[in-house]
Amino acid sequence: MEKVLRVKGLRVRYAGGGWVLKGLDFELGKGEVVLIVGESGSGKTTFVRAITGLAGRVYNAVVEGYIEISGKPLEEWGWEEVRDKIGVVLQNPRATLVYPIVYDDLISHAYSIYGSASTAERALSNVTKLLRISHLLNKHVDQLSGGELRRVSIAKALLSNPEIIILDEPLMWLDDKGMEEVRRAIEILRLHEVSVVVLEHRYKSLVEVADRVLRLEGGVLTPVETPLEAGRVSTTLKQASTTQEGGDPVLEVRNVEVRAGELVLKDISLRVGRGEKVVIYGGNGSGKTTLLRVITGVIKPARGVVKRRGSILYVPQIPYLYFTETSLGDELKLAGLPDVGKTSVDRTRFDLDRSPFTLSWGEALEFIVEMALESRSELVLMDEPFSGISYTSRKTIGERLLASPKAVVVTASSRENLEFLTGFKLLELKEGRLFEKGLLGGLR
Repeated sequence: MEKVLRVKGLRVRYAGGGWVLKGLDFELGKGEVVLIVGESGSGKTTFVRAITGLAGRVYNAVVEGYIEISGKPLEEWGWEEVRDKIGVVLQNPRATLVYPIVYDDLISHAYSIYGSASTAERALSNVTKLLRISHLLNKHVDQLSGGELRRVSIAKALLSNPEIIILDEPLMWLDDKGMEEVRRAIEILRLHEVSVVVLEHRYKSLVEVADRVLRLEGGVLTPVETPLEAGRVSTTLKQASTTQEGGDPVLEVRNVEVRAGELVLKDISLRVGRGEKVVIYGGNGSGKTTLLRVITGVIKPARGVVKRRGSILYVPQIPYLYFTETSLGDELKLAGLPDVGKTSVDRTRFDLDRSPFTLSWGEALEFIVEMALESRSELVLMDEPFSGISYTSRKTIGERLLASPKAVVVTASSRENLEFLTGFKLLELKEGRLFEKGLLGGLR
């Protein structure tokens, strides 16, 4: 098989730090799909920065080893040539889009590559037909679902006709429908002999489309011979015969109605008792985040009553939005937890002098969870707490939430994540209404 990328003995470290990658070897064949898995902070993002030249040029990292793209060493390629050879789709696809209308954004990018209106139009037509997104061209970016947004960002990366597409956490924030759309897009890329590297925590649904699965651990890549702890998670919601009842209510929502653009929440009622654990499941755009904002008081309902009988702590989908201070120690003090020795926050794992904004996504989320569960708040609201973290971290966080004496309400857009919420009462938000499904007893 023709090799489009070769990496030998790759070592990378940032200023003042140790080696993140420690002699990594990797080869990618033409039209091959390789899935790379690894814990948060294992070096997946550093690997992408290294093979695209960003590690040394932008991040001032020390890079050692050999990188070859299409038979030529990386240092012999110009910056724009590397961009055209390797298309990178970031974790947050919105960060790659400049204009509000899909067509305007894609055609502008195509013209910047080819310098010819007719060639740009032809390239755009080919890519949109390939990924079956022609019907999205006249849409506003804010109208796109998560899966549609990912496909548009993949289309933008394909406009330069790259040999390699790198997808960094492509399933982050996606519901089950969006996940399947991205999976189909990867299959289409492989059929057209585009080489694909997928870096993903939520890998179970992608194992079957990958030619190889590698694990990044200890700074090196090793093959995974068995299908990980994978298998396909059942997508059937199981209803328990018993329900969970908490103590005195910390939250009561009665007959609430909300109108936010096209979104309508209708006759929503919810009771959460002290110590009760609740998960609200629903697809992207079903209104889960809106409902949490109603509970916190950020959004006022058109009608109905929200009664809060205790303090509430809200953790948004993007963990970095939670931070306001310059160090982790100051974040603890702000939360009323100055004495670290009396909390479960692990000082050996978290350097409290470190800026919270230098944490990886998974590290940031796990730190916030520990803070939230040690806080004085009686009710903790967590919006999609399992996005962007490994299955091991999800299991740990799920167990911590269940064991906490606090009342906890989390949202989930994928059935896959319900696996980690055994013991939670399951509610489904669908077509603007809440439906009680019972107590999660573990999915097989």
